[in-house]
Amino acid sequence: MDPLAEAEALPVGPEEDVLPTGFVTETPAAEALAAEVSAAEALAAEASVAKVSAAEASAAEASSEASVAEESAAEALAADPLADGLVQRALAGNRRAVSRCITLAEDGGAPGRGVIRAMQEALEVSGRAPALRIGFTGPPGSGKSTLVNRLSASFAEKGRKVGVLAVDPSSPFTGGAILGDRVRMETAPQNDNIFFRSMGSRGAAGGLSDACDGAALVLDACGFDPILIETVGVGQAEIEIIRHADLVIVVAVPGLGDDIQSIKAGIMEIGDLFVVNKCDLPGADRAAHELESALHRTVPQVSAADGTGIDSLAAQIEEMAAALPEGGAAGRFMKGEARMDCTKIDHIGIAVKSIEERLGFYESTLGLHLEGVETVEEQKVKTAFLPCGDSELELLESTADDGAVARFIEKNGEGIQHIALRVDDIDKALEELKEKGVRLIDETPRIGAGGARIAFVHPKATGGVLLELCERD
Repeated sequence: MDPLAEAEALPVGPEEDVLPTGFVTETPAAEALAAEVSAAEALAAEASVAKVSAAEASAAEASSEASVAEESAAEALAADPLADGLVQRALAGNRRAVSRCITLAEDGGAPGRGVIRAMQEALEVSGRAPALRIGFTGPPGSGKSTLVNRLSASFAEKGRKVGVLAVDPSSPFTGGAILGDRVRMETAPQNDNIFFRSMGSRGAAGGLSDACDGAALVLDACGFDPILIETVGVGQAEIEIIRHADLVIVVAVPGLGDDIQSIKAGIMEIGDLFVVNKCDLPGADRAAHELESALHRTVPQVSAADGTGIDSLAAQIEEMAAALPEGGAAGRFMKGEARMDCTKIDHIGIAVKSIEERLGFYESTLGLHLEGVETVEEQKVKTAFLPCGDSELELLESTADDGAVARFIEKNGEGIQHIALRVDDIDKALEELKEKGVRLIDETPRIGAGGARIAFVHPKATGGVLLELCERD
């Protein structure tokens, strides 16, 4: 019999597998070899996975180190804007660096203060007289942007480096600004001798941004002279520009009101030069005549749209600048002090037993929004600021029984504890008060909520009101 047939004829045991014809069962040796191969493959797979994981971990570690290095560099720059040569590049004429310095000055904080200090020092070292600052103000629609555009081009054609700061209104709802002045400034972006910067008012009253002075200082230190500052469209009482400019130009147009309207107090009292724009429109002669009758001075007429009268206006501005008192821009704030006795109210401090309990009234009933809560350990007080228009309400809760707020509440109950006035230079303000013999609680500034530098005037010097002087970035 055939061996294969004989094998197939053999009986099958109960524990043996029956395989289809052509299949051969593995021997124990083969099974052992297969097991060894499987184990080797598993070890290789594990080693491969381990290598990939190690590589990924190494890459992640390198990425983390790079991120830490970037954060450290950013922190170093924040602490010292001079760290990467930013200020030096700006002073050397790098326009992107100039723009970045202005942004830091606008944002405030330690980087902003660093930029301001560096620019002040650079200006002092240069020995140059401060740049001429020319303010442009007037009602909406008077053509201020177009006029500034024409004048900046006129100055630039004479080889002057011109800085332009144009302030647009910020939304009271979103805080954003359209910055439409950027659209209307046709010449500035195309001229290397003109540096144009638009900024939102960020809720500041008076037609300007609180950051305007810092931005102007940056431009001044970087060699731009003159600096043209355009306010938002303002009404009759918004006169903040007087504190920031050497010359104030009030721009009027035909058809905004009769002669009584033109001589109302406020904006009409701050102008060094009055200009009737859009002289090609009907009524321009009448508008100029009304102003001349009320102000007893010549009022030039120009058309910013087609350039009529721009060169002669620029020449007149130059003449007026040359006639400024010696020191030029150094007299900027003296001029403001001579005409204005009041200072901006920064905030009103209200002593309460519990901020949490009182907050509901101010938020739910008055519709104010909490900006933040901060504890000032030195003064033993917790504060909560609620912006209200151009000022703020500050709720004060004592954190210690012997704190000033706690003593105030014990004696007077809850209520207004102090009024804070914003000052530009608190050291100078304190020196002036000391020279005048005013009694002070703080003869040197200290740090208050929000990093502000503050000092208190004694109530006996103010008629019973605790007055705080406050300098913010």
